[in-house]
Amino acid sequence: MEKEQNIDLLNKAIKSFNSASATLIQYYSALENKVMLLTEEVEYKKQLLNSILDSIDVGVIFFDKNGLVSIINKAAESLLNINASDVIGRESIHAQIHDDVIKPDSGKPFYALVSRSDVKNTEGEIIGHVLIFKDITRLKHLEMENERNMRLTAMGELIMKIAHEIRNPLGSIELFGSLLANDLKDTEYGDYANRISRSVRTLTNTLDNMLRFTKEIKPKPEYGCLNDLVGSTCNEFRELFANSNIQLGVIEKNQCWMYIDRGLLRQVLINILLNSVQAMHDGGEIEVCIQAAEDREQRFFGAEEMGSPKSLAPFWGGEITEEVEIIIRDTGIGMDEDTIQKMFEPFFSTKDRGTGLGMSITAQIIKALKGNIAVRSEVGKGTEFVIKLPI
Repeated sequence: MEKEQNIDLLNKAIKSFNSASATLIQYYSALENKVMLLTEEVEYKKQLLNSILDSIDVGVIFFDKNGLVSIINKAAESLLNINASDVIGRESIHAQIHDDVIKPDSGKPFYALVSRSDVKNTEGEIIGHVLIFKDITRLKHLEMENERNMRLTAMGELIMKIAHEIRNPLGSIELFGSLLANDLKDTEYGDYANRISRSVRTLTNTLDNMLRFTKEIKPKPEYGCLNDLVGSTCNEFRELFANSNIQLGVIEKNQCWMYIDRGLLRQVLINILLNSVQAMHDGGEIEVCIQAAEDREQRFFGAEEMGSPKSLAPFWGGEITEEVEIIIRDTGIGMDEDTIQKMFEPFFSTKDRGTGLGMSITAQIIKALKGNIAVRSEVGKGTEFVIKLPI
């Protein structure tokens, strides 16, 4: 009897154990499924975080509480010129940070907005810190350029006020110098007066260039003879170097009547002729040619195109053409390729005392006249300017 009771108790214990074991297996299976789901969720969020970090153009580096790099995104790798494998698990990021400048060990320094902050867990404990930086080099350069432009604008306004004040008395000096030269003609003192008048004329031209540089150029064309304008301007220059070894010749193939802004075109001719005169220290020859534009292959190098000519029909000695050419050649020292490419830039000059505005103003005027200018030159072989103007 007692034996049967023991067997019955044992059976109940086994049944109870089997039931508990089945329940435990069920719980374990549910827990395993939950862990797998949580693992997948963590992996998904990790991939999502990495994708987000790699898609932004801001460098992000996370250091753990021991100061070792744990996370670095693609932007940080690119900006610092490093690979993640070179810094993960290490303290160094192979770059130095000074204020708003980051200097990678290998690569160009760049301006950056830099932020450092601690990273805390849900309990408020610090588990590391994150370094965030963004390349602002282009913005910094724009700021510096804007500041420079503001200074130049302020300086330019002051210079223009001074130029206006100086220009009027210079006109009087030139006039009285010319009158004095006529009265003292064929004397030593007459030559001195001529020199004064020529120097004042050059200075006045410089002031004219400065004044035009600060204003929008608006042509006011009037109908007239282009040859007369070119001829009168060249005559002024013949007076300018009457006692020098410079010969100036004008070739007029036909008479061209057209609408033109005489003041602006005269300024162009003066600037180019002065450039030629200054390129002939020991004398030489200048040739100015007026002709209808020819349909020929472009034979100039270093050409500076200043606008698309508009097709109109001028009266050219009985012929109909679309453009007129003014060609100015000199036998001066010439220019190299680098000088040709830069000569129309503002403030560029090969002369110690030059303002660098003459050829820049020339280009602006020709653009305003809807023409173009090309230059051909070789060191030691002179220079040729070709101006094409629509009629």
